[in-house]
Amino acid sequence: MNNQNEPKILDHEYDGIREYDNPTPGWWYLIFLISVLYAVVYVTFWHFSPLAYSVEEAWHENQVADYKRVFGAVGDLNPDEPTILRMMGDAKMLDVAQSIFQSNCAVCHAKDGGGINGVNLTDDSFKNVKKLEDLFVTLTKGANLGAMPAWEQKLSRNERVILSAYVATLRGRNAPGRAAEGDKIPAWPAIPPPSPAALPVKDISK
Repeated sequence: MNNQNEPKILDHEYDGIREYDNPTPGWWYLIFLISVLYAVVYVTFWHFSPLAYSVEEAWHENQVADYKRVFGAVGDLNPDEPTILRMMGDAKMLDVAQSIFQSNCAVCHAKDGGGINGVNLTDDSFKNVKKLEDLFVTLTKGANLGAMPAWEQKLSRNERVILSAYVATLRGRNAPGRAAEGDKIPAWPAIPPPSPAALPVKDISK
């Protein structure tokens, strides 16, 4: 007597192999239905919702939050010579500034500052800079009829101050790239030593 619960075998055969006519389990249909519903919600939100955001926007939001955390300890930075010199000696701020440089400036000035279609920032010659503060002015207002864009609306003042300090530290590295342009200018003033409050405390109890 045939067992009605026995799986049916399909008629076709390939190299002696036959196939059971088993029904698809219910949990598979459930997973498929959930996947379809998720896809509809996903496409609707990310492609049509005004609340959606891009990867770039999320990155920028996280970057702004991190900059607020970093700059919270120093407050508003003035774009003057003493402040830029102080930032030139601040390793943490230079790390942040290097990240800004790589994201915004390296496309024209190269990662090492040697210059691509932008000027070489690592030699002693400058076209629009005579003193340290001029780096900030050039970053802010741009130069060469827009060939050097103005960053006033894209970077905060603190970002432009520490970026000026970072660019100043590139001088003298003489990275290979574009030939020197402009005029040689006097060396930057000496970087002041860190204040006693900024120095690490040595534990002599051990």
